Amino acid sequence: MADGRTPWQVFRDERYIGNSRVDPCSKILKRNLCFRWLEQNCDPGKTIVYLGLDWTEMHRYERAKPYWSPWNIRAPLCEEPYFTKPDMLAWLKQTGIRPPRLYGMGFPHNNCGGFCVKAGQAQFKLLLKTMPDRYAYHEQQEELLRRYLNKNVAILRRTAGGRTVPLTLRQLREETEKSSRPLLPEAEEWGGCGCFVDV
Repeated sequence: MADGRTPWQVFRDERYIGNSRVDPCSKILKRNLCFRWLEQNCDPGKTIVYLGLDWTEMHRYERAKPYWSPWNIRAPLCEEPYFTKPDMLAWLKQTGIRPPRLYGMGFPHNNCGGFCVKAGQAQFKLLLKTMPDRYAYHEQQEELLRRYLNKNVAILRRTAGGRTVPLTLRQLREETEKSSRPLLPEAEEWGGCGCFVDV
């Protein structure tokens, strides 16, 4: 089951660029399709939906429960014994499973090829550093959609003069390229995944 559109096509059709607060791409391309598949193929009374949330995301697990009703959900990584992400990645290696390459590149999630509208500036800087061609593609798509919508909107935002203002991927790249200091992504916002949880 697939919708067939890219996130950028969804943003254009919805006339809205996804961001850390609203993610039409995840809603339309993931959650809605998942619900449709479950409704067509499964009985809620006999089906358990497993979510890949760990014990550090217990708040997301609790938020997910009413969202997924009437389906029963579980998140085994929220249960004892509690594993850290490095523990989990080490366990994968020990069992012969190669961890996803994005983890090895420093990304906190293995989502959407390193691009996610829920990501923060630090993750986008890492995307620029590790996969500049992919970053350039998303920068171009954002610029095209901004022109199409004829609005000053962007995935990212920042505070300037006490107000929250859009921060385009182009602006972030240009500011990053001008900076003489090394990238310090750990000092900035990484953002967070919200797929399969948020309404």
